[in-house]
Amino acid sequence: MPLVVQKYGGTSVADPDRVRAVAGRVARARAAGNELVVVVSAMGKTTDDLLALARQVSEAPSKRELDMLLTVGERVTMALLAMALHDLDVQAISFTGSQSGILTDGNHSAARIVDVRPDRIRAELERGRVVIVAGFQGVNPGTREITTLGRGGSDTTAVALAGALGPALCEIYTDVAGVHTADPRLVPGARVIPRLGYRMCSTLAHLGGRVLHARCVDLAARHRVPIVVRSSFDDEPGTFIGGDDMEGARIEAITHRDDVSIAIAEGNAGGRGEARAIIEAVADALPELELIAHEQTGEQHHALVWIGARGDAETLKQRFRELRGPGMEWRLDLEHGTGFVSVVGLGLGAADVTRAEAALDRAAVPTLALRATPTALIFRVGGGRCADAVRALHAAFFETVPARTA
Repeated sequence: MPLVVQKYGGTSVADPDRVRAVAGRVARARAAGNELVVVVSAMGKTTDDLLALARQVSEAPSKRELDMLLTVGERVTMALLAMALHDLDVQAISFTGSQSGILTDGNHSAARIVDVRPDRIRAELERGRVVIVAGFQGVNPGTREITTLGRGGSDTTAVALAGALGPALCEIYTDVAGVHTADPRLVPGARVIPRLGYRMCSTLAHLGGRVLHARCVDLAARHRVPIVVRSSFDDEPGTFIGGDDMEGARIEAITHRDDVSIAIAEGNAGGRGEARAIIEAVADALPELELIAHEQTGEQHHALVWIGARGDAETLKQRFRELRGPGMEWRLDLEHGTGFVSVVGLGLGAADVTRAEAALDRAAVPTLALRATPTALIFRVGGGRCADAVRALHAAFFETVPARTA
């Protein structure tokens, strides 16, 4: 039987009715002859509620104890879904991340998966059961401490299991119909992209696409796991993600990141290797900060640019001297509350830059900076104008004229 790993996000299992609806979908997939592993998130706003509860009793909760608390949300969902499946006469069993063999490093709240040993899952699949796994969590094999995976953790769990158990299809169920040409909450006319290669999907995710987290897409590409993103509220086909991008110049989507902080480090290093050491130290200490640029001018001068949440950027500022190491002259500046809007596609060139700039000018959106690559035009915008920029660029590339095709 073909193996399918399904993942259901928090809105898909937000209340008992939604849990029963998901159970019905799982039961139909099982009746169609599939082996099924189902990864679930916490119900609705459960994670946010647990975080708020923690802050009511502690001004600075221990990350270790936060992990112990937050993993409760997924465990509730997995048990309820197993119960709902039992009522439909579907054999099912639920496992935590550690019971599923999700092994991680020891970085509480932002752990990385280092190995997957799904022996118990395989045994239950052989018995004909649907296996339900709590997403977003794992265990450090050295310390036996429970960990959480940070942003996109349940998606990452699903892809990691599909890669370990494969060949398998990974279906990501959410509250939107697939990956769109822009955020449909900002652009009601945005349309679903039927198919994306790993490279384009990763670019979208890194630049602000909200459907899949970048680490999930990059993991899928590494293990060649095909993904389908679709809504759990209907039967539309969604977006297929897999393989290489089709040849030919074209625009895929407009994406954005709003209200982010920028950390810009500039200094002199004894070589590119020393700058790389700073990058690696920051990645280990603050994995949620994302490096978006590493530029070198002259033999020694380097500029490193990270974006992320305000708290992470402030922590970097406090710890930068420690993380950069001795012997190098650097300065670090922070800017808060900025945004990026990007045109993502293949073979982008001067004509696309001109069209994008003209669209932003017509919308009177101030552009503070531009970075152009063959796969993305990245505009930095200020004054809370991200939404206006997204709408202007989507109109220019998808509504006023058709997107370019090969």
